[in-house]
Order: sequence, then structure tokens, then C-alpha cells
Amino acid sequence: MNITMNRAIMMAMATIFVAVLAAVRDGQALNCEQVETTISPCREYLRDGGATPPKECCDAVKSLVSIAPSQQDRQTACECLKAAASHSDIKVDLAAKLPTDCGVPATVPISPNINCQIIS
Repeated sequence: MNITMNRAIMMAMATIFVAVLAAVRDGQALNCEQVETTISPCREYLRDGGATPPKECCDAVKSLVSIAPSQQDRQTACECLKAAASHSDIKVDLAAKLPTDCGVPATVPISPNINCQIIS
């Protein structure tokens, strides 16, 4: 997979977290294991494709709302997904459309050089 594809994957996955608005229990800090576990139902779809993301995948994307309520959590999630995307076989076109296909709006413009620190 080339660098352009990896960047597109990172952008798409960061998009998921830009829309995250709900709250989690106080005192919990988000970590990459939580992010990867939460989004794991999407792996097969993002790797193998299909007409639309399966319900389980969209449910996973939407559940990220509940685990990343704060700016710090969203930035952490973005960094986790950037790292995961750097060594993955995800189809870029599917990853780019995933938030929209699952009804999760992107509220911040995404660029090929995503800086997770700009996510509010």
C-alpha cells in the first residue's frame, strides 16, 4: 500500500472521530486498545468491501461517540487510527466513505496531512 492510500485511510478514520460528541464516564482516559476494539467490526468490510457497511460496522462507528467525548479523547483516537492505518490493508475508498455511509457527520475538514491536534 502506498503512502497516499495510507493518508487517505488516516483521513477517513479521523473523520469518524471528528463527529464524536457524547459523554463517557468521568475519569476514563481513552486508549488505542479501546479504539481498535471498538472499530474492529469494520475491519472485514474495509478490507474486503461490499455494497454498504454492515450494521455491526456502523454501530461500531457510532459507538465511538460514547467513548470519545472530550477533545483529548478525539485527538487520542485520531492518533490511534493514524498508527493503525499505517500498516493495514484497508481499501481507501471504503474508509473515506465510512462515516458518511454510516450516518456519522464529519464536522472538520480533513487533509492528507491530518494533524490530530487540530481536532476540537
